[in-house]
Amino acid sequence: MSDIFAGMPFLRRTEGAIPAQTWNLWRRWRKRFGTRLEHALTCQRGTAFLATDDYWVMIDMAQQGVPLILWLEFASESRTGLHEDMPCMVQFYDYPGARFHDAVLEEITARMQQDLAED
Repeated sequence: MSDIFAGMPFLRRTEGAIPAQTWNLWRRWRKRFGTRLEHALTCQRGTAFLATDDYWVMIDMAQQGVPLILWLEFASESRTGLHEDMPCMVQFYDYPGARFHDAVLEEITARMQQDLAED
């Protein structure tokens, strides 16, 4: 786990996966634009998204960047093909924030597609 979030209490931790399309876009995006994606989210006002090689996180900007959803521990060694989703752990720090899980991933996918199309 990233040292940034170590010791921070979460409400729920579960096995999850990032859709293959989104993960593959991330790999292409990071080769062109660098290893850090920051994006203000529109699916929930006052939130932002940050992606690094170690974790992806939805944060609440009104609360000084407190995490709402954290994707981490990407299990790339268990992924045998580009068509497979990326297994990971997902930690939820806020019950209402959890309902935005899919919307965040969809918005980030659209953002990366737009960036790659414009480049």
